[in-house]
Amino acid sequence: MAKNKQNNNAENSKKKNILEALGSLFNPEPQKEKVLRHEDFNGAGDVYYATVSVGFKITQRVFVLVLVLFLIISFATNFQEITYENFFYLLKDFSSAFEIETTAYETLSYDSDSRHFFALYRGGLTVVNPSNLSVFTATGRRTVKTASSFSSPCVVSSDKYFVVYDTAGTEMAIYNSFSRIYKETFEYPISGAAFDDDGNLAIITRDTDHKSLVHVYNDNFKRMFTVPSSTKYAFDVAMNSHSDRLAIAYYGIGDGSGKTEIVFYSVATEPPQEIDTVTVDGEFLLDCGFVNENLFAVVTNRTVRLYDKHFEELDSYGLENGVVSGFCINEYGVGVSYTVNSSNNAIVFDSRGNIKYDEIVNDNVRAISVFEGFVFLRTDAGVVRVDMQTLDEEFLTSGQGKMLIYSADTALVCGDSKAEYLVFGD
Repeated sequence: MAKNKQNNNAENSKKKNILEALGSLFNPEPQKEKVLRHEDFNGAGDVYYATVSVGFKITQRVFVLVLVLFLIISFATNFQEITYENFFYLLKDFSSAFEIETTAYETLSYDSDSRHFFALYRGGLTVVNPSNLSVFTATGRRTVKTASSFSSPCVVSSDKYFVVYDTAGTEMAIYNSFSRIYKETFEYPISGAAFDDDGNLAIITRDTDHKSLVHVYNDNFKRMFTVPSSTKYAFDVAMNSHSDRLAIAYYGIGDGSGKTEIVFYSVATEPPQEIDTVTVDGEFLLDCGFVNENLFAVVTNRTVRLYDKHFEELDSYGLENGVVSGFCINEYGVGVSYTVNSSNNAIVFDSRGNIKYDEIVNDNVRAISVFEGFVFLRTDAGVVRVDMQTLDEEFLTSGQGKMLIYSADTALVCGDSKAEYLVFGD
């Protein structure tokens, strides 16, 4: 009994010591007394500087305590994500981020193949073909080169990851700058994919009971929901930057001349709710997407159509039954190049839906892109950059290949065996 009493007294004494230590940590008196006894200061100065010192001391220790609590909570809530692999990639990503800011332009070389697919990724370039997959940083350093198991691959990128999927197979794989981090096999081939700004991913496929299935994953590759259709074939998919709107383009026969339906869903709640449908008869869809939260664009073989945030049509621009040679939809606007009676034309709408460029081009246009206030046109001889405000043009010679726009003054032309940086304004 005496022993238990002694143990209780020891525990109480220990608790008392801990409480006293915590109290002294934030108690200004010990610090003030120490300053007041310093013989090198006069009385008035001692009081003032002691008060200032106390304030800084308490603030410092409050910050330390908040930091410790933050670290404990972070480790507790993200314990499963703390792995050797993630730590390794984090350290490597610091290097990649530095390279993006210190880009030295050069020519990138890779294995020759006429079946390449390309995508810009985190300031570098991703190259995939049926034989292999390569990832280059902004300075041209190759961080990944691995054998490809895709017979007919496509690649789509975001700021976080890029996805490679097989239009002739059933597999998709998600990569970062250094390795594959997710893989999934479906029952049928994948016909399309899209990322939003947060890294959420939409995949178009089908199964035995549905003509199309659109699976949507979060940025941790967990499937959030699926939009099925038993009667319509999904042709394209797009998500807005706020991750709350989903657009699925379906294609059917219609009255015999073709029919495109774009169905819009609100995905802010689960399951997704259909909110509107846009129908285009007698035209073949080339691309569709959210320019921003207030503008949605549709490019077909005959028209450019623009819709507001309520999916009411703002404008419809006919392409005079011309042959479309290039098109793009991105955050800066919409661009289309087309040929009518041997006349090469290019039209660009800005992010508000206003026509900023509508000109006849002297050369054959193979591709078009919009970046900030410039339109880029890839011709048979090279790339033309046009300032849409002044219509000033600058031309740089290049080989043939896919044109990607790196920045307002840099285009990248990706050929069969190398990618060439074209820097304007030098």
